[in-house]
Amino acid sequence: MSLTERVMELGKRLFIIEDADGAGPLSFNSSPGLYIHIPFCPEFCSFCPYNKIKYDSKLTNKYLTTLKRESDLQKIAQFSSIYIGGGTPSYDLNLLRGVVSHFREMANGEIALEIHPADVSIKRLEEIRETGVNFVSLGIQSFDDFTLNSMGRRRQDSSVSHNSIAETTSAGFDFVDVDLIFDYQLDRGRIVEDLETAISYGPEQVSVYPMMRFADTAYKNTKNDPEKELEILEELENVALTNGYVRDSLWTFKKRGEKRKYSSVSREFFMGIGTSASSFNGMDFRTNTFSLDEYFSFVDSGKLPVSKTIKMNKFSAILYYSFWALYGGHLDLGSVEEHFGRLPLRMRFLLYSTITRGYLKRESDIIKPTRLGTRELHIIEEWLTYSFIDQIWADLRSRARDHSVSGESVL
Repeated sequence: MSLTERVMELGKRLFIIEDADGAGPLSFNSSPGLYIHIPFCPEFCSFCPYNKIKYDSKLTNKYLTTLKRESDLQKIAQFSSIYIGGGTPSYDLNLLRGVVSHFREMANGEIALEIHPADVSIKRLEEIRETGVNFVSLGIQSFDDFTLNSMGRRRQDSSVSHNSIAETTSAGFDFVDVDLIFDYQLDRGRIVEDLETAISYGPEQVSVYPMMRFADTAYKNTKNDPEKELEILEELENVALTNGYVRDSLWTFKKRGEKRKYSSVSREFFMGIGTSASSFNGMDFRTNTFSLDEYFSFVDSGKLPVSKTIKMNKFSAILYYSFWALYGGHLDLGSVEEHFGRLPLRMRFLLYSTITRGYLKRESDIIKPTRLGTRELHIIEEWLTYSFIDQIWADLRSRARDHSVSGESVL
């Protein structure tokens, strides 16, 4: 059994998804990051796996009120950062203003927002900055019309891609990330051109994701090819280096010398509020209901809207934490022991094995993936996504359809 297969086998045994019917507040030893999910979308893209609801202005005020009440139930006053995702959180500026004005005083760090290119204009970007948002991720996905059409991006074409990145990178935000997606089945030259084009506008970071084949998307009956995706990512790394960017994590490229980063997945600990939002405090991983009706009902009854949980012991929690730290570029053993105490013997043996086999390298208390390790992390990440995240989301999406009574349009 290879080391990667061994990690996957461990994951199957250790990470057990359980149903939940609400929950009490999570405890955190330090200020977590706050994720706020805004599910409303004017149009649904065929590739998108995230929880989304057809935009209805009649629902937004109630949703904002419920977000505040859910946060109150969690009883956490300070957050290390705020990340607002969706859905399309850049579509309704009144809702965005309400969200940021309520939560921004609780943030000790950046306030980050996902922006759809179709929502970009000079005036709108200025209004977004005035709310207090200072980090943004622009969901370009591609500058190529054929690729955009294949993704079902009905609100966007290549001219929208170019105009939006030009305006966003010159709008005065502290940090701009540009999201790109590639499908290994399409012409490889397209994603190379997309990366070169994105870099030419000078954002602080470009994130390049392989197309994931989630259930309930147009790609559900197709499969990933990790080897081909890895070949493409390694080619993109060379393109990035040639243009003054370095590979910072599995799928991100940052300007050389840039210390900050934009990330939704590799934060240490986080609390999620809103439909479908997930939380992790070091020992418990939770995901909220996808149903808007159920979400309102849970919070109205004084319960957190948790519908799925994975409870971890010390070893499994360290394994989970370590994976995402390595995904993000490095694992600090000092931080691990600060959060979890002395490493269990089998975790120390697992790290020793990965280092001796050339997957990881150690520099004092910092462990980083080698080129070989980066390839294996990519394979494990896709396995983790389909074995756990996709399963949780598919179950909760099905349950949301069964519980919809308000006329909400759920995909």
